[in-house]
Amino acid sequence: MLTEAPHATSPDDPAAWAYRGCADVERQVALADLGNADGVPSALDVVVTMNEAGYHRRRRVVAVEDSGDGRHVVGLGFFIADLRDNPDSADVRVAVLPEHRRRGIGSALLHRMVEIARSEGRSVLQAEVDVADEPDAGGPGVLTAPTGNGRVRADAPGVAFARAAGFDLALMARRSCLTLPLDDALLDRWEADARAAAGREYRLHTWRDDLPQRWHQAYADLEHQLTVDEPNPGLDLEPEQWDADRVRAILDRLARQRKGFVVTGVEHVPSGRLVAMTVLEHGLDTPEFSEQETTVVMPEHRGHRLGLLVKAVNLRAHLAAWPSVRRVWTWNNEDNPHMLAINVAMGFRPAGGAALFQARADGVRSPRA
Repeated sequence: MLTEAPHATSPDDPAAWAYRGCADVERQVALADLGNADGVPSALDVVVTMNEAGYHRRRRVVAVEDSGDGRHVVGLGFFIADLRDNPDSADVRVAVLPEHRRRGIGSALLHRMVEIARSEGRSVLQAEVDVADEPDAGGPGVLTAPTGNGRVRADAPGVAFARAAGFDLALMARRSCLTLPLDDALLDRWEADARAAAGREYRLHTWRDDLPQRWHQAYADLEHQLTVDEPNPGLDLEPEQWDADRVRAILDRLARQRKGFVVTGVEHVPSGRLVAMTVLEHGLDTPEFSEQETTVVMPEHRGHRLGLLVKAVNLRAHLAAWPSVRRVWTWNNEDNPHMLAINVAMGFRPAGGAALFQARADGVRSPRA
């Protein structure tokens, strides 16, 4: 049976059974398909994001099995549409417990996602499929992204499903992992080299679990710049509009999700502008790992190694704040060689990734899954 997830405002709310079920499905699917569940949304994450308003519309549909001892969520469909930008597109996700696959549940959930997209006026659907590794080039059953950067196994469960449903592979993103702790001497060297290249016109600021209000609009400008810079060949996406209110909404969401963060920004002293920044997020309920989020440098200030500088300084602040962390995860499009090179130089190693697919809503088929 498919049903739209009822609204709930707390993971402990009886109505949150579907949200809790979605989190459990995501965890079990990640363990089965990827080998680890770092970064999958918790029940609290699901509740918090489903209660956000103003920037995205989110809808969740769950496949439920009644085994006699209550309702069990065995699959989910997740629809998310941007309310400020990209008015024709939406992201969709379908996930089914491994032992319930190939029974038509995934197809039914995808069909519901298409119906929702049409009702919301969205004609283009995009989907990410997480994968455990990147196969060697030239092997049997290997798909290469249209840009030539990044590969994926055609028989990976989500990949096979997406292609059978009429989605086309657009690009690949690399997931990378940095194992901690790091040698302090490495951080010292990276920071010293980057500071020497940056010169005296730049001043660093590091903040933990807060961002002074005077910098909110500058932070928004950097987030907007990231969406301008991020290479998304093959995907119908336009840059996102950011403002100070959106930054404040993100800060509020992180607090409600029990996520700490450290931000290091670079101020250009002559102009007083914030011209680079990076963010590391850490879930207070997941002590062993953190996630590297946005890193961006304004175009007119590139060439001074500011990207390496903010990442080195911010990583040091992160290690001081949460010394128990053993893994830092990050994502980069395979068509972003500059940021990939910085991460590789810092010791990040490939650990799977995501295949990004796109389809017209009217061209989606129903595979048996």
